[in-house]
Amino acid sequence: MIGSWLSSLEERGANPSVHEAKNSPIHLLDDAGDEIRACTAFDCFCYELSLEGRQYVLSSGIWYEVVQDFVLRINRSIKGLEKPRISLLAWDRTEGEADYNLRCGNKPGFLHFDVKNIRYGQKHSQFEFCDLFHPKTKTLLFAKIVSKSSGMSHLVEQVRRTSELLFSTDSGYRKELAKVFKKFHPNADREWLNNRPRNGDWSLCLVSLGRPAGDLPFFAKCSLVRLCRDLNEHGHSVYFVSV
Repeated sequence: MIGSWLSSLEERGANPSVHEAKNSPIHLLDDAGDEIRACTAFDCFCYELSLEGRQYVLSSGIWYEVVQDFVLRINRSIKGLEKPRISLLAWDRTEGEADYNLRCGNKPGFLHFDVKNIRYGQKHSQFEFCDLFHPKTKTLLFAKIVSKSSGMSHLVEQVRRTSELLFSTDSGYRKELAKVFKKFHPNADREWLNNRPRNGDWSLCLVSLGRPAGDLPFFAKCSLVRLCRDLNEHGHSVYFVSV
């Protein structure tokens, strides 16, 4: 992240500049910690800019213009996103994601699952089921402060990962999820986890804290549209709402 580079400059008493960016090495390591290649901070820079109705992207020191027809198609898809059937509490624009999720989780009809991690996989990776669960409408909600494209990327990946694991033919993830239900919500129904859920019976909802879909950075819009398209093709109902 850009903050890491700025911190390294501060430690050396240097100021951010194109010269420093081209002389700041970035080392790419494999799982064993061995270097597989190196580049510069300048090579890693990416930026997007909307100017006079056109969309531009900076990548590795080169500016590109996004084809206008593609921009229009993405914006049309964003306008067509549906909102969930359930209402959520308004975000006060000061509380963190954890506090907001906890406040919503205390609302009748909701179950709170934020930071209730599930250990699953060969390396015992940790996964979150969702942030909020609404059993009556079978809606899984994922909330994030998406002030940057990176925040939206995290949100999109969380939804994609949950959809892949929860609806998989492999029941291992659901068995571990049942343990989380039993620990944190012992009175909630978890019998449905004994069988593979049907895709069309469940809804996935992305919740943006403070930023409507139309105001997202262009890259964030692209990842959101792609996620919705992919999940729709698998029979899922996908919603987006800003609070």
